[in-house]
Amino acid sequence: MSFIIIWINMRRYLLFFACIITIGELYAQQITVSGGGRPAYNHTPEISTGLTGGVFVIYSLNNATIEFSGEDDSPISWCLFREIGKESSTPISGAIQNGNISTLNISEADCGYIIEQNGESYYLWIIDYSQSPLILNAVSTSNEEGQCDMTTLMLDGEGKKLNYYSTNGAPKSLRRELTVSYMSLTWDKESLAYTQTFQTETVYDFSSSIQVPSPLCNTDFTVTGDQILNYWGLSQTASTEEYITSAIGVTATAEQTYREDATNEDDRHPTDYLGGSAPAEIEFKAYVTDAVTHIEWEFSDKEDFSNTIARYNDETLWYTFRDEGVTYVRLVASNSTATCQAYSETFTINIGEPRLEAPNVFSPGTSPGVNDEWKVAYKSIVSFKCWIFNKWGVQMFYFDSPDQGWDGKYRGKYVDPGVYYYVIEAKGANNKKMKLKGHINILRPKN
Repeated sequence: MSFIIIWINMRRYLLFFACIITIGELYAQQITVSGGGRPAYNHTPEISTGLTGGVFVIYSLNNATIEFSGEDDSPISWCLFREIGKESSTPISGAIQNGNISTLNISEADCGYIIEQNGESYYLWIIDYSQSPLILNAVSTSNEEGQCDMTTLMLDGEGKKLNYYSTNGAPKSLRRELTVSYMSLTWDKESLAYTQTFQTETVYDFSSSIQVPSPLCNTDFTVTGDQILNYWGLSQTASTEEYITSAIGVTATAEQTYREDATNEDDRHPTDYLGGSAPAEIEFKAYVTDAVTHIEWEFSDKEDFSNTIARYNDETLWYTFRDEGVTYVRLVASNSTATCQAYSETFTINIGEPRLEAPNVFSPGTSPGVNDEWKVAYKSIVSFKCWIFNKWGVQMFYFDSPDQGWDGKYRGKYVDPGVYYYVIEAKGANNKKMKLKGHINILRPKN
């Protein structure tokens, strides 16, 4: 088994080494094409086309040449082939060879050429750009309503396909690249605002109508191209008048206010979700783009919002969640014609089950900071009242918030150690009333 592995690895090494040699041989030769007083635009086609020399786009046939730098000064021959492939090739004369460099003045384009030296053949295709130029006369925006996601641009001009053929006669096309530039709005998390940003989109191939992502602010569009004219520094450019956008964007934030001092409250500060112990107070804020004219906060008990239980139109909304269960909240925005709507992320608020427990012993005044205050342990309590009595029924203390507690004092002085009694009336986030009664043992030396 180890012998087989070694042999396989050796084969891989030899194949890799052979590939390096082949690539090195290809790059030892160089093909340079020019026409119309400008260097040709070079496009690298797929390997399957067999066009090992590449595809070249010349500005025109005026003074067009192909120059081949061979590996040595051995004879270099030339052939021409057409759409049906290399099998139709015919020899060409007239090339001038000086040492290892052969130069051919060409009078024909939109065809293929074969260069041969030392038994090696190099195939290339020449496209005459002057026969299929890009012309941009004007660009305008479509007046179609409801361009919420994509905006349509109407191009006045022309730009035929730049066709070429493989060595086997398979039709191919060099895709034109048009660049559309415009302004839009992008959400900035740091500043919590939509900011203007410069956008560019690449559109492939000329068409009388093209689409780009809709801008979130009023802007004009500029179309520039193509990549070949850009290469020559001769870009075609056309711009629209100002476009009044109907597209909208919306972002919402939710921030919960926590009761940090309520140390006896369970789940008062959840770290990975909103809600926890009721009442949970959350501030919702809406951030919208220019074309938004109406906003609405939707509250639902269904994740798909098939049942809306509340709606609010405030830009900043403070809401207190008091009911046990899950509530879903999202922001909905629309433009003036209601043709475009946008939704924020959905916030999930989970209010936990109510819980209320009372201790039966504490030691006020004995060890400051340690068990020196009587407090209930609770969660999701939305209403609370507590009375504390001595054994004769005299009220020692009353408080109406579960995060408060009794310090063991009556009229500013610690009460005597012994048994005291509490009565609690509360209501949980499940809207159920709760009544607790019990005794409190104070363990403390009498002052």
